[in-house]
Amino acid sequence: MDSKYPALRGALLTLLTLFGGLLIGLVVGDLVFHILPGHNLENPSPAHMAIAALPALGGFLAGGAAWGVFVGRLAGAAESRRMALAGMLGFAPITIMLAVGLSFVETIAGTGPLAQLPIHRLFTLLFAPAAFLIAGVSAWAIGRGLRDRKLARTLFWQVGLTAGMTFLAVNLLMESLGWVVGAPGAAERATMVTVLALSNLSAALAGGAVLGARLAAARQARATPGLASSAAHSQYQ
Repeated sequence: MDSKYPALRGALLTLLTLFGGLLIGLVVGDLVFHILPGHNLENPSPAHMAIAALPALGGFLAGGAAWGVFVGRLAGAAESRRMALAGMLGFAPITIMLAVGLSFVETIAGTGPLAQLPIHRLFTLLFAPAAFLIAGVSAWAIGRGLRDRKLARTLFWQVGLTAGMTFLAVNLLMESLGWVVGAPGAAERATMVTVLALSNLSAALAGGAVLGARLAAARQARATPGLASSAAHSQYQ
């Protein structure tokens, strides 16, 4: 029974499945690209990029599926296929959509009102809300996979807000330590990649911890009918 340390379990499961699946997919995709005949790092062809992206997408979806199954068990879910689908559809589409959207914003950032913002402020303005949306929508999908609309709504704002605020806090902390996106010399030490990775990692751990705790509480409330009403009031109001 997954009842011990649900917050810790939720955090570690989120890290291992979502980040692990993405990392494995990216590594395999990079290997595939390098063994393709005629590949060119400086000017890669669209066909080579598409082929190399397939393993990355596979790892992305596999990680989401595994995450859905394992965190679902914290709530006592028995429908593994449904939870795997909830994990994939909750995590992958919103993440891909935001990645494409942020890439588009990056191309127009030099014009209009956005051009007036320092790069590190624009980074924070765009990526902290993105962390909120990815975590919130993913957690909402888990609640829907559990067939609990009320729980899904609660998970959306609690997990999403936790992840978004954690991303913001880590981002500002690193900025105060000299890791300023867009500052002179930032490209040489990969500041943006480092700040983004550590902020996302922290957001995933914090959001996963809240998710694990809430799912375990929901499971306990269902298993103890006499306490269901009070548990629902304290956790979801």
